[in-house]
This record gives sequence, structure tokens and C-alpha cells, in this order.
Amino acid sequence: MKLVQYARIYGIQVKNNWVREAVYRVNFLTAMATDVIWIGVELLLFTVIYANVPVLAGWTKPQVYFFLGIFFSSDALFTTFFQRNFWNFSDLVNKGELDILLTKPVHPLFLALSRWINITAIFNIALGLGIAIQFANPAGFAGGWKWLLVAAWLLIGMTTQILLRFAFSIWVFWTERSWAISRLYYQFFQFATKPDTMYPKAIRYLILTALPFAFISSIPARALLHGLKWSEYANVGGVLLAFFFLNAILWQTGLRRYQSASS
Repeated sequence: MKLVQYARIYGIQVKNNWVREAVYRVNFLTAMATDVIWIGVELLLFTVIYANVPVLAGWTKPQVYFFLGIFFSSDALFTTFFQRNFWNFSDLVNKGELDILLTKPVHPLFLALSRWINITAIFNIALGLGIAIQFANPAGFAGGWKWLLVAAWLLIGMTTQILLRFAFSIWVFWTERSWAISRLYYQFFQFATKPDTMYPKAIRYLILTALPFAFISSIPARALLHGLKWSEYANVGGVLLAFFFLNAILWQTGLRRYQSASS
């Protein structure tokens, strides 16, 4: 019954967000055009690079474009369903709006992280998958049933972004806004836009452990094209679990601080 209740609530929120996007159609088209330009710039960057070199850190041009397709799709999933909620997360705490969520018969984090949906970003999911499909064969992707693995890795990439974004946002319970810390997230996010093997060893170790931005698209692309060692699979699972439990502890600690401050 709980799952049915959560599904019903989420369905209402999807409907509300769709109505809002339908009202502001110019915003819908503007956001879509902006995303297309961003994707075009990322593709153009590697087009220029590969005009001068045949291989970059072991990645051929089709393989990098396949990586970009995975990156765009994974990021679009997060943007569609979660990004706006994290933008508004600090206001929930600072304006006391979290009080209302705490009185509801569902988990407050479910409401806090699912109220806002960016319908326009769904277009980017399709565009990213289109790029991945276009370059899958020349990149060496086996295809067939392994496309199911693409869906699984996209979910892992989205989950990574949720855990990382939450870890950067939760500090609002201890700071006034946490915007400065949240901005750091977007600085580090640039590491996700390139395959991990292109970075020096120290940075590569960092984005595979403490700041696992490589899990968003680089590790998924490598896993789909070449496979991973068992130690690498274990690392992905271990790091994500560590972030999950860390976030859970910070949430409970922050919530106690928030409750005492508002009592």
C-alpha cells in the first residue's frame, strides 16, 4: 500500500509540473534550445581535438561520442527528475517550508526531492540516447541484450548524481544558504564531462572514490565498451553505499538541528 500511495502522489506531481510547463511554452522552447547548444559545444570540442589526434588516452572518436551520449542521457535523467528540487532545497530549510513536509504521512525527503520535475530535459534523454545509438557500432559496443545494461548504467549514473548533489546540499542545516558549497558541486562536475583515463592519476583516483563523478558516465561507458574488473564493480558499489549511509547520517543529524532550532 505504501508504494501505491507514493506512486499516486508522484503522479499528481507529474501532472502539476506538466501543466506548468504547458502554460510557459516559451520557457520550454528556450530551455530546449539552450540544452541543444550546450550539447553541440561539447561535441564540437572533441571534434576539434580529434581533427588533430586519432586517439586520446585510449579513446577513439566514436568511443568518446558514445561516452558523450551516455553522459548526456545520464545527466538529463537527473536534470529531469531531481535538479530543480536541489535548487530549492536550501529554501525548504531557511524559510521553514520543511515543517510542512515533516507533518505529511510520507517520508519528507520523498516530497523534498520529487516536487519539481523539469519536463523539458526529457528531450535531452532522447538526444543523448540517439547519439549513443549512432556511434555504438563504430565504438565497438556489442549491442543486442547489452542495451539493457545501458539502462542499468544510466540509473547508476543518475543515482551517483543524486548522492553527490545531496552531499553538497545537506550543509544548509549548518550554514545560511550552502550556495557556496553547492557551487563547488558544479565545479567538480566538470570532471564528469571527460573520460576518467584522460586525467592524471591523482585526479582519477579522486573521481573514482571521494568524489565519484566518473560514475556518472565514464565508468558506465567503459563498462559497456570494454567491461570492468571485479574490483572496479566492487568499488562502484562500495563507494555508492558509503555515500548513501553518509547522507543518511547527515540528514538525521541536520534534521535534529533543524527541529531544535525551530522549537
